[in-house]
Order: sequence, then C-alpha cells, then structure tokens
Amino acid sequence: MTTEKILAEFTERQKAYMAYPHYAVLATINADSTPQLTTVWFNQEEGKLIMVMESDSLKARNIKRDPRVSVSITNGGRYVVVKGQAEFDENQSQAEAQSDLEKLGFRYYGPIEGINQVKSFGDKPRMTIRVVPEKITSVGV
Repeated sequence: MTTEKILAEFTERQKAYMAYPHYAVLATINADSTPQLTTVWFNQEEGKLIMVMESDSLKARNIKRDPRVSVSITNGGRYVVVKGQAEFDENQSQAEAQSDLEKLGFRYYGPIEGINQVKSFGDKPRMTIRVVPEKITSVGV
C-alpha cells in the first residue's frame, strides 16, 4: 500500500499523553459495514500510530479491504481519537513484523515480561500497520 499524506498532526500534549502505554481500541469496518472493535497495543512514531496484528485476523482482513480506521486511546475521562487510513507493506518480512511486535511488548511490559507476552501469542504470520491521521480530537489532553 502506498504512503498516505498526513493530514492531521498530534500536538505536543497529545504526544506526551500517548507516550504512556495506554491501550487503544482500533475500529475497522466489517464487510457488512458494521464496526469491528479490538483492543490493541500501539506506539506513535513519525506522526503515525503503529500496531501489529495477525495477518489473517478479522481486523487485518477488514483493513486490506477498506483501510479506513478509527483509534480511541482512553484513560478515564481523557482521550485521543484518531480517524485515518491504515497503511501496510504487503511485502513486509515476518522478521520485521516480529521485531515491531517485540518493540510493542517491551513498551507495555518491559524487557522480560514483554518478550514473554509476545511468545505467548505464538508464531502466526503478522503484519505491521501504520495509521495515517486525517483527523485527531482529544479531551483532557
């Protein structure tokens, strides 16, 4: 998939809020046009949100069919919501996807438990997605 132009940029306050490993809820669009929600690990990098998922998961199949997504990153009454397009590299190696997943595991659980968490997911094929923001809203951030 080609790289999309970033239409919205995170404020410094939003970046600081997202530096803490809050969980995010990723919304994709099912084939019947209903929303599909999944709690995910994420990181913010170069103005985009980075996530890793199983290549054959429902959310991945949804993104491959329709890359429009929304992401909600909440903590109590505070939140950042990102609406945009998910981009991914069809030719990404599994080693690259695994490395991206390990970075996320480290972010959320540290060097030891993070690797244990990642190992518990098994060795299914994975893909990294990058959410290119088109609209960003936040409250209390």
